[in-house]
Amino acid sequence: MKILQTLLGLLIVCSSALAAAPDSVYHNKEYGISVRLPSAAVLCPVPSDQAEHGAALLLGTHDLSLCTTSSGKRWISIFAGYNAAEVSKTLPTLLSWQCSHESSGACGPAPAGLRISGLRTEAARINHQDGSIEIIVVAQAGKPDPDFDASVPSINYTFTLTTKASYLDEDVSVFRAFLSAMRISPRMH
Repeated sequence: MKILQTLLGLLIVCSSALAAAPDSVYHNKEYGISVRLPSAAVLCPVPSDQAEHGAALLLGTHDLSLCTTSSGKRWISIFAGYNAAEVSKTLPTLLSWQCSHESSGACGPAPAGLRISGLRTEAARINHQDGSIEIIVVAQAGKPDPDFDASVPSINYTFTLTTKASYLDEDVSVFRAFLSAMRISPRMH
């Protein structure tokens, strides 16, 4: 009986560990995103009633209930959308819009080495009044839309790390590796 209880306990522990384990790769076919997920991250489920513009990855926890909270968590977000606005026509204007939208324009320099292979990127850092820190990296890719501007890539990508000062070095290291593993190859329409 004792052996059966021990085996049952191990089975429950193993099942729980597998259920909490992150998917190893995130794919988004619509925007051509493919990235191996960091072992330190857990992928939040995308609500089935919403368009999938990207994903959110929790850092430092396996508590998926945090996926639906707006503050108090460390996380990486991916957001992609079609480039159809003057405010996001170029990388500098896209980053400027992010800074003004997220922090009333109070962006500072981001840590070095935040790049996506094969794409031009721009990055900034926001120190929020609540003590949280955001690192924003923007990129563009895709065949230009001649109806909008034939010189501008058709898709904007925004990657954001939200963390706290006490985890900054650790989380920036994870974010840097995450961006390095990122592959962007949007479908050509």
